[in-house]
Amino acid sequence: MIRVTLKDIVEKPITGEWGNEGNTVNVLRTTNFTNEGFIDYSKVVKRDIEQKKIDSKKLIKGDLIIEKSGGSPTQPVGRVVYFDSNEIFLCNNFTAILRPKKEQVFPKYLHYILFVGHQFGLTSAFQNKTTGIINLQLAKYLEGIQIPLPPLSQQQKIAAILDAADALRQNDKALIAKYDELTQALFLDMFGDPVSNPKGWEKVEFGKHIEILTDYHANGSYEKLNEKVKLKNTADYALMVRTTDLEKNNFEKDVISISKEAYDYLEKTKVFGGEMIINKIGSAGKVYMMPSLNRPVSLGMNAFMLRFKSSLNSDFIYFLLKTKYGEREISKRVKGAVTKTIRKDAVREIPIILPPLTLQNQFAERVAVIEEQKAIAQKSVEKSEELFNSLLQKAFKGELV
Repeated sequence: MIRVTLKDIVEKPITGEWGNEGNTVNVLRTTNFTNEGFIDYSKVVKRDIEQKKIDSKKLIKGDLIIEKSGGSPTQPVGRVVYFDSNEIFLCNNFTAILRPKKEQVFPKYLHYILFVGHQFGLTSAFQNKTTGIINLQLAKYLEGIQIPLPPLSQQQKIAAILDAADALRQNDKALIAKYDELTQALFLDMFGDPVSNPKGWEKVEFGKHIEILTDYHANGSYEKLNEKVKLKNTADYALMVRTTDLEKNNFEKDVISISKEAYDYLEKTKVFGGEMIINKIGSAGKVYMMPSLNRPVSLGMNAFMLRFKSSLNSDFIYFLLKTKYGEREISKRVKGAVTKTIRKDAVREIPIILPPLTLQNQFAERVAVIEEQKAIAQKSVEKSEELFNSLLQKAFKGELV
């Protein structure tokens, strides 16, 4: 199969525009990029840009938008999204439009190839960092990226296969979202909206019903912790669970481990499952429920671990804090303009409703049934993700025919 440079099969890149504050035209930013190659149209800004520029720089269906500035230490710059709208949009000056030469390359096929290339980290070779911002050297990227180019009819078939595999994984993810919506609906049905509190539940301070609220640094001074605890990227006796692990629901890949000696030293933050974990810095106030992993686990840095008195069911309080009411009360107590943080005292003072424990337990029992079905759906997601990624890799290597 022949390979060509990206420069050969796209027109001259079209630079983005930011314009002035106003209401003339929709402008897409990198905040509208999803990491799955889609555009999130839910938070599009409008700007004032002169009509001449709108006419010359507006997106057309089948265009690809590439991120020129952005990225992070763990995510290279150069994400690509596929524009699939017939409405008038521009993209901003941190991005550029790559317009496929449709007589040579099928746009959706090219999108998948560039998407997986970014996943493989190929854009890392074309990025530089200035004044804290990671930039893509677009001219070098266009000349350096090699694209497998089967006949156009075959490109269309490959894109159709990948579209079908992608639809399968998106449907599986949507099912999980439906289970989450069902749990939220169950909560509101049993307890009412905590904001208006139509059932008249008693409101109390969260702290009065917390048995343990602790964190990593409760185990000793910085000096002692540095001496006793060595973090490892290779497998060892215990997992040190981080909120990034909880966010991804992944406790096997790219995790941190510690020795048995370190685990025993961190006596105050051993984790057994069923605890609530709250991020205390960065995404401060974000709430997670710790699953049971049937292995030794210790709490990572930058998070609180909570266990409750017998008056609170952990499932009930978790879903209470995940409601809009809970999120609002937590956000009131997050401090910091740049680095967001939340203190233990602020967590304790959150006002919560306190229905009878029997009702909390009934809720937890019903949630357990939903979670069983959700776990089955999660396995389907993992399988469909594996299938999609396998097909993407084959397409990139020119092996998907």
